[in-house]
Amino acid sequence: MNKEMEFNPVIQCVPIKGDIQPDYQQRWLLVDDEGRLLADPVKTAEIELSIRFSYLVFRAAGMLRLDIPMEVLEDDEEAFETVYIDGKPVRAVNEGELATAWFSNFYGKTVHLMKIHPEEQRN
Repeated sequence: MNKEMEFNPVIQCVPIKGDIQPDYQQRWLLVDDEGRLLADPVKTAEIELSIRFSYLVFRAAGMLRLDIPMEVLEDDEEAFETVYIDGKPVRAVNEGELATAWFSNFYGKTVHLMKIHPEEQRN
């Protein structure tokens, strides 16, 4: 059941409000080249995140809009890799070269947008 709530689909991004499925709460994260959770809150606060037609929509000054489909199911276990949230290993899939290029350009260093495996527990 959908309900109006504060929703944070990307762990590091500012929460948004909307009629959202709770299954997508903190489902995505930004990681560095070593798979560790990116810690750059000042720069990340410059990203505007919204949801439109089941897409995560990222906007930032000087950047083209980036749309990432929310409901893609990855069924190839080999596509998942290990990333780390507060030192804890978590399985996640990379959202692709376009997303990596967008975030890397924005941050000025290699940054990957990862989607956490649906069976991983998140707090």
